Amino acid sequence: MSEGKGMPRTAVVTGGNSGVGLAVAEALGKKGYKVWIVGRNAEKGAAAVERLRPHCSAGIAFLQLDVMLFSGIEQFVCTLRPQLGGRLDALVHSMGVVGTKRKVSSDGLEEGWATQFLGRYLLTEAFTPELSKSEDGRVVFVSAQAPKKPQLFEDDPSLEKNFSTMRAIAQNQSACVLYEQMYAAEHPSGPAISGAVAGLVRDTGITRAHPGFARAIAGVMYNLFGITPAQSAMNIVALASDPALKDISGYWFSKPQDLEKRQKLAYDEMHVESLRRLLGRYEGVRNTLLSV
Repeated sequence: MSEGKGMPRTAVVTGGNSGVGLAVAEALGKKGYKVWIVGRNAEKGAAAVERLRPHCSAGIAFLQLDVMLFSGIEQFVCTLRPQLGGRLDALVHSMGVVGTKRKVSSDGLEEGWATQFLGRYLLTEAFTPELSKSEDGRVVFVSAQAPKKPQLFEDDPSLEKNFSTMRAIAQNQSACVLYEQMYAAEHPSGPAISGAVAGLVRDTGITRAHPGFARAIAGVMYNLFGITPAQSAMNIVALASDPALKDISGYWFSKPQDLEKRQKLAYDEMHVESLRRLLGRYEGVRNTLLSV
């Protein structure tokens, strides 16, 4: 695919050095996209680039990102922005981790909140100008099932007072779908944004923060009942690149490999306003990222 004067279309895939993100990056590379994969581990990133290079004729690169630190996010934006040349066609958020213990950065960010939502929000906001320069800019959030009733902890988003894995998952996923609904409403002419369920996927690092026994049990379940990263990536790749899905925005795709299983996000405005208030905490960081 190309856009304007033979220039290749471009995609940034967070979490693109393993699992579903790696499969998404490979598929987009095969479609002619120039791809940047993003992750924390530089060694894994370099290995992923070597694996992807034969499939990415338009170019493949790895950039390191620590979403636990605002300075890390700012440095990433400063590094990537000049490389984009003013335009980004697809931003796919597949970076994620599910922890059983509360881990907090020096910025006071809880790991799951930073990885599963806040980093995604800040990067989407930061690169909205570049996505808007595309004729068909797309943002895709990859995560778990959408909650029936959103749950946000406005006064304690990093769950200092009462952390549990389930509370963290509920809040992170609630924030994702509410933001997707909010962003779609604020950008009716694009960029488009939607969410996609990854499903139970084999061979990912999503449980890497679990204790050894729990990680082993999860590994057995994933291997017995899970789908492959390539199967999980099918809807995600379509949402990022399929011309037939142009202008599809504010939807939730609930079943991997089935684009017909979708619903328009339509949560009560009360919940959206709750997210707006929570995001007010990070307005200064957002504005800084837009200005660098």
